[in-house]
Amino acid sequence: MRYLTIGIRFTLLLLSTIIMVVATLVLFPLSHRLIQQLGRKIWSSCLITFAGASLNVRGTKLEQKSLENTIVISNHISWLDTVILLRLCFLRFIGKVEMLRWPILRMVIKAGDTIFIDRKNKREIPNINKQVATILASGATVGLYPEGTTSNGTYVSPFKAPLLEAAIMAKSKVIPVVISYRKEDNKLATEVTFNKVSWITTIFNTIKLKNLVINVTILPPVESSSFESRDKLAAYLYEQVNQCYMAQQ
Repeated sequence: MRYLTIGIRFTLLLLSTIIMVVATLVLFPLSHRLIQQLGRKIWSSCLITFAGASLNVRGTKLEQKSLENTIVISNHISWLDTVILLRLCFLRFIGKVEMLRWPILRMVIKAGDTIFIDRKNKREIPNINKQVATILASGATVGLYPEGTTSNGTYVSPFKAPLLEAAIMAKSKVIPVVISYRKEDNKLATEVTFNKVSWITTIFNTIKLKNLVINVTILPPVESSSFESRDKLAAYLYEQVNQCYMAQQ
């Protein structure tokens, strides 16, 4: 029975992703922004359910109309992190160019207007910041994982400051989001980690779990214009997210 459940979950995840690929490539380009937003919200909700997880959101309420010129940042643990943020709001992500190597998922990522960066090419950062600042100033909402990588779920890595320069340039709000995964015994669900494992492995590790609970805490908005530098902004955001995350351990 357990293997049947896992098989059903994986099949539903795969089918819903294929449907989303078709929608993002064929339907969304011709659709109103509200239709795109609703489509992503339904899809992300389905993925969370099909993964066998339940979502528990607390803290500051996110309203799309108040998210103009806003960066939503979060700690990064699992492939579900992006799904969760898409469930919370309509945004464009800043992602590493390596994601284009992922089969199937790369089509969804590209169609989702992801802003790709090559973290190995430091010379590209100023241009990326100008691009992101322009996008933010136009009223968009951008998602960013300032750790720059995924953790194993037992800690939050210090935030990297360079890409937060865009927030300061555009005088954006920054909304910190804290994500934590728990098993039925309330222990950390480190199985969901994307750290040093392939995406297919972490998906199977996730759908094998029983009663996975995803706790999401949305912290109050931070005004980037209140900080003298991106380094101080990064340090403050890290302190807020890390303190909240460790308090849940």
